[in-house]
Amino acid sequence: MVALVRTTAARLHLKLLPRARNTLRSLLRFFPQRYGSTTTGKLASHGFASMAAMSSFPPQRYHYFLVLDFEATCDKPQIHPQEIIEFPILKLNGRTMEIESTFHMYVQPVVHPQLTPFCTELTGIIQAMVDGQPSLQQVLERVDEWMAKEGLLDPSVKSIFVTCGDWDLKVMLPGQCQYLGLPVADYFKQWINLKKAYSFAMGSWPKNGLLDMNKGLNLQHIGRPHSGIGQ
Repeated sequence: MVALVRTTAARLHLKLLPRARNTLRSLLRFFPQRYGSTTTGKLASHGFASMAAMSSFPPQRYHYFLVLDFEATCDKPQIHPQEIIEFPILKLNGRTMEIESTFHMYVQPVVHPQLTPFCTELTGIIQAMVDGQPSLQQVLERVDEWMAKEGLLDPSVKSIFVTCGDWDLKVMLPGQCQYLGLPVADYFKQWINLKKAYSFAMGSWPKNGLLDMNKGLNLQHIGRPHSGIGQ
């Protein structure tokens, strides 16, 4: 998904520059979503083949893009509540579009502690990868520590999460936190939906998510779909 952020940035800049150069201050800032809004999880990170070198990117409103993609317990029919089992974040420099830091942890599910065969087949996450791992509460504490260490809690540093769709931060995280009685940090309450940025840049909605966006931007996906960091 990092490659998509980079490429969509360039495409959006090129598309709007002739008619809106003075107002184009950022690339993805047009599509911030907020928790509780009426608008409607992928972070491949290391999972894309190399793309044509880009000499520069348009100026950004944000210093850092935090690319996030949860994986959660699942089955057919769907189990409830779903629980986050993989919590990955990539810190992407908004100027260079390079990855500067990675946060990655697996999470122990507690309501449905045993992963289903469907979940393992879909995500590649096996039982041994979540057994004995920290709880969501503990992982959220680690995220906050990582955010502080990376300088992302500094009021002068502007950062925003980027997700492929609204599910991760509009549905999954707040839903599980509500179920467990956990607070949701303010920095999780605003994000950029990459599908909307892509749609604005390319003029079409990616009905099949990453598959359509990769195809539209001539990117080859390498790695496993439905895997937060990529396997």
